[in-house]
Amino acid sequence: LYGAMVIAAEKSKFQRGRATSKARTCRETGITISGEEIIEDLYNSKMQLIPFAISPLGLFGPTMNRFLYGKTIDSNNIHNINATTFPHALKMANRASSDEVPSNILERANDIWRRQHPTENFDLSYKSPNPSTYYTQQFGRDICFATGSASLEAISLLGDGPLIKSSRNNTCYNDALNLFTNCTDTNAFRRINEGNAESSQPTMLTHVSTYAHSPDNLTP
Repeated sequence: LYGAMVIAAEKSKFQRGRATSKARTCRETGITISGEEIIEDLYNSKMQLIPFAISPLGLFGPTMNRFLYGKTIDSNNIHNINATTFPHALKMANRASSDEVPSNILERANDIWRRQHPTENFDLSYKSPNPSTYYTQQFGRDICFATGSASLEAISLLGDGPLIKSSRNNTCYNDALNLFTNCTDTNAFRRINEGNAESSQPTMLTHVSTYAHSPDNLTP
């Protein structure tokens, strides 16, 4: 059900470094500690690591899916963490899918909202009637924006645009020029190149004002 990419991304968060014996020393503090020792300290302190792994196409990792939507994680060691070399990483990963860690928090937020505000929409709009819908909309928009920005930045590095592997495609019509062109010979690609020449800084997400209620104000 889950792609190997998101499984590997989650594993890299739990299983940090190459074992306890591969510790590194911080040049500023002089402290020597390994990634596994950090995970051990977090685990023993009752602090839980919940990695949010998202594939380029928007597929969520199993740990994130369970936390947000209550999806069941079938395997006890879906990340294939070596119990001998990384015992605490395995414990941390297993606890992430146990009853000790909340799951399906968005549905719980919906229940709380309906109980406290039975006649009020969460975002003061029928388009976002509850916390789950609002979160999904906002998070989906941010993922699409980030993915699209990365794609446009990659295209801009190609200079004159992607290399054409086939002959001219006459089905691509450019309204601005009022003539048939190749799919890559359009105003969109030219604007990308012009924008890249004006500024080498990557596109950053900006704050968008909203009338939505803060989830922090919801109390069970």
